[in-house]
Amino acid sequence: MLVTDKESKILNRIQRDFPLTADPFSEISDELSMREDDLLLTANKLKRDGIVRNISGIFNAGRLGYVSCLVAFRVDDANCERAAAVINEHPGVSHNYRREHGYNIWFTLAADSREKLERAVRILAERAGVSDYLVLWNEKLLKIGVMLAVGEDRDRENENSSIQAEEPAATGSGTHLSDAEKESIRLLQMDLPIVKGPFASLIASSSSWLDLDSFLNDWRRFKREGILRRYSAVLRHRKAGYGSNAMTVWKPDAGADMKPIAEIFNKNRMISHLYLRTVYPGRWEYPLFAMIHARSDDELNGIIDKLALESGMREYEVLPTVKEYKKERILYFSEKFKEWELQAGI
Repeated sequence: MLVTDKESKILNRIQRDFPLTADPFSEISDELSMREDDLLLTANKLKRDGIVRNISGIFNAGRLGYVSCLVAFRVDDANCERAAAVINEHPGVSHNYRREHGYNIWFTLAADSREKLERAVRILAERAGVSDYLVLWNEKLLKIGVMLAVGEDRDRENENSSIQAEEPAATGSGTHLSDAEKESIRLLQMDLPIVKGPFASLIASSSSWLDLDSFLNDWRRFKREGILRRYSAVLRHRKAGYGSNAMTVWKPDAGADMKPIAEIFNKNRMISHLYLRTVYPGRWEYPLFAMIHARSDDELNGIIDKLALESGMREYEVLPTVKEYKKERILYFSEKFKEWELQAGI
C-alpha cells in the first residue's frame, strides 16, 4: 500500500518509544513539525486502513513472573486449521503461524511457571493431534526491535535494533508488583486510542480505578527497570510494504564463536528477532533463530545469501510464513489463564 510522505513520517515515528507523558501525540506532533489535529487525523486513517495494527506496551515476560518459549508442532496438512484453533484458545499464545516445513505449526506460549507451560504444551499437542513437537526455550535474546522503515526512511538504519541479555526463560521469578502496578500493566497492554490525552481516555473507557499520575509514574518505573521494553506502534508488515518474510534457523560449525556471528546478524536491520534456542541432537540442531522481513522474495533471498556468506554458516533452513493464525499481545495477569488451566485440569 502506497503512503504519503506525511504518513511515512508518522509511521516511522510511532514505531519508536512514545514519550512518557499524558499527551504523547502532542509531543510527537511537535517533533514532526505538524499540527496535533493533523497527526491524529492521519494516524487514525492509517489505523482504519490496517497499516497500524496496535499501539501498546511490549513487556519482558520474565520480569512479570512468566516463562515463555517457541513451540513447533508436526501436524497432518489436513488437520492444520483445527489444530491452530485449538492452540489459539490458550491465552498465553501470542503468535501462531503455519510455516513451510515438516514442523508446520509454530507458536509462542507463555505461562506463569515452567511446569504449567510444559503441561500446557502436552495438553495442546494431545488435543491438536500432533505426531511430534519441539519445545524451544529462549536460551538467549540477542536482538529484538521491530521497526519497519517506511517511505523515505526505508534505507536508513533501524534505530531500535539492540543487543541485550534475556533473563533465563525458565525461572518465572518476576518483580513483586502491587495491585495498582498490575492495573497499570493491564492498561499498558490495551490498544491506545488515537485521541488527545489518550491515557486519560484509556483509563476512563476501561473503567479503571487508577488516577493518571499514578499510572504515568508506574510506566516510568517499568521502563527504567526494564519491565517494559518499549511502548510503540506495531505495523502489519505486508500493509507497510514488507511483502516477504521468513523465520530462518542456523547451525554454526562445532566450536564456532557465536559473538561475531551474532554481530553480523544484529547489524542487519531487516532482522527483527534474533535468539539462541534449545537444540535436540538428532532431532533439531539449529540454535540460532532469525526473523527476517523484506519487500520482495528476491530481497529476502539476497539477505539470506549475504548472511550465510558473511557468517560462514552453511547449514540453515528457511521457513516462510504460509498463514498467520494469531498475532496479538498477551494480556498478562488475565483471569483467562486461570480459566484455561482450570478447564484443562492444570
